[in-house]
Amino acid sequence: MQNPNRFVLLLFCGLYAFSLLGVGHYYVNIIYDGGDSMQKQVLVPGLSSANFDQCKLVSRPVWTEYLKEKLDPDFDPMKTCNRSFSPWTELRPDGRVFINMHGPKEATCRARAVLFKSEYKTKNGEWHEINEEFVFENDIVEVECKVNEVTAYNFLHTQVWRQKSDTEHSDTHRLSRLASKPPSVHIIILDSIGSSHGRRIFNRTHRFLREEFGAVEMLHMTKVGENSRPNAISLTFGKVIGQIQRDMYREPSIPADWTYKEHCKTYLDDKGFILKQFEKSGYITMWAEDYRNACVFNFPGCNGFRNPQTTHYMRPFQVRLDGGGKTMKGNMGKGNCFESHLFLNDYHEKFIKAYPDLPKASLTWAVYLGHDSPYQPFHADIQYEQFFERNKEEFDNSFVFFLADHGMRFGWYAEDPVGQRDINNPMLMISVPRNLRQNADLTANLERNSNQLLTHLDTHATFVDILETFSRNDSPDFSETTRNPTLNGSSLLRPLPLGPRNCKTLPIPPQYCICETVKYRLNVTDQYVAIGKAVPTYLNVRLAENKIDKICAALDLDELMELHRIDGANELYEVTVKLKPGGGIFRTFVMRTGDQYSVIVPDVPRLNKYGTVGHCTSINELRPICFCKSNLPKASTPKAG
Repeated sequence: MQNPNRFVLLLFCGLYAFSLLGVGHYYVNIIYDGGDSMQKQVLVPGLSSANFDQCKLVSRPVWTEYLKEKLDPDFDPMKTCNRSFSPWTELRPDGRVFINMHGPKEATCRARAVLFKSEYKTKNGEWHEINEEFVFENDIVEVECKVNEVTAYNFLHTQVWRQKSDTEHSDTHRLSRLASKPPSVHIIILDSIGSSHGRRIFNRTHRFLREEFGAVEMLHMTKVGENSRPNAISLTFGKVIGQIQRDMYREPSIPADWTYKEHCKTYLDDKGFILKQFEKSGYITMWAEDYRNACVFNFPGCNGFRNPQTTHYMRPFQVRLDGGGKTMKGNMGKGNCFESHLFLNDYHEKFIKAYPDLPKASLTWAVYLGHDSPYQPFHADIQYEQFFERNKEEFDNSFVFFLADHGMRFGWYAEDPVGQRDINNPMLMISVPRNLRQNADLTANLERNSNQLLTHLDTHATFVDILETFSRNDSPDFSETTRNPTLNGSSLLRPLPLGPRNCKTLPIPPQYCICETVKYRLNVTDQYVAIGKAVPTYLNVRLAENKIDKICAALDLDELMELHRIDGANELYEVTVKLKPGGGIFRTFVMRTGDQYSVIVPDVPRLNKYGTVGHCTSINELRPICFCKSNLPKASTPKAG
């Protein structure tokens, strides 16, 4: 029987980076002060990095006995919703609103256009009575109906109004910018779905994509940032927004492509957003996210975009729905079987049908479905399968990317060995147009690359490859690697560059690497408390260095929860602690140097949800760490004697 105290787990790449012969340096602080990131480095004597050229990649099983106990594939949060509800109104293909058979005869209704003003505000048009038969030449239309002078119905309709009058956007002008009609590109992102969990919850969808579109799964995709925003920037701009320290490999660090000011406090309109590049090349473009409070590029406290970056942008829908009253949210809520990802799919489908004759590039990002629960996405499997089935002709002749930004970062699933890898190993499936599936080089490249260590930067390079290749000709040659010095990644449609692919050679922050290593679990006793205390000590330094210790409470060790020793390194530990106040659970790596224990990676991932407890700071990287002093219980005031 195998020794239960010894087992192999994949680690957040820092674990691999410190495996076997250890590391070269460690970090005592990172500063996010609104400027460039800064690091202080201290040499750890007697350690080297001889084995960093090795990277063992092992996919996790789809099901284990533990996961079978914890997860119910039949779980459906919509099981009891009101399926008898139907909207009272409809938006016709000609842009007119009418009351259908479900609307009461005594209802008086009016409608107005909902337009983009900013990422947080809408510009609403004038109200028009339904009997005017006003033609709405925009995508989002709000309807309000009253019965006996009381608002009884409030609903948002969507359409994709095909632009015809603008010369710049005319069909002839677009096609003149293209050598031929290139294939469309559809990017479908589901937040927080790891690779193994994607196979688990989207079993039918994955099978459909493989069997009908010849899709290939990239098994070892790696995130390059902790949460959605840095990964989104890598996916859609091809940039890294945090410096990647590689002293542990005895290699120079990779500097950030953009400073904090450049990626957060400056508008991103002219910085090369991939959908904007497609639009400039003649594609019709569409972008839709369902997160209502903000967009991925401006949360939290960042500028994002000043203007819409695509031909069609769904953002006014989410902004208006978020600001809608009780009637609207009730009519369009889960109680009536409406789900935010289905709104995205519906808009996406209308976009496809509006432009059957033109090349399209689209991006949808569903946040709510999988962000907070490993159970909830199961019921959406058939929904996505049917979505692909309904639009089979379009997707069969397009490039389709079905992917995630990262895996689930919190809760019991993130604690499970399978879930631990998923955190850093997001789902990605790619299908190519049917006429290219006979291209032996292309199909061989995808199959070969599916087993390589990859990053979101490679996915971005693939988007660029599609854009550039098919803008030139419709008979591309995929036999050779393309070398573009302006890109941080390599196209997955081609042979990857020669040489080892590991966390030493790729732009992967150490704490996110998915290479395997060996660790030993230790019994937690008082003799190890000093190891646990190193974590709050380090985090308090970060709060102070970033000048937010005045608003964030000082942290202290509440419990040393788990401790593992890393095989092959002298007194290097993986540590899981619970801190107070706030009960934050963190996992990181601590090393002993002399009689001191120190955290040796820049970022310390949090494993449980933190909600709004850190919202007193706008520094995204520090919100999981900060417990705002305003959340502390008020000191009791002595009663007058």
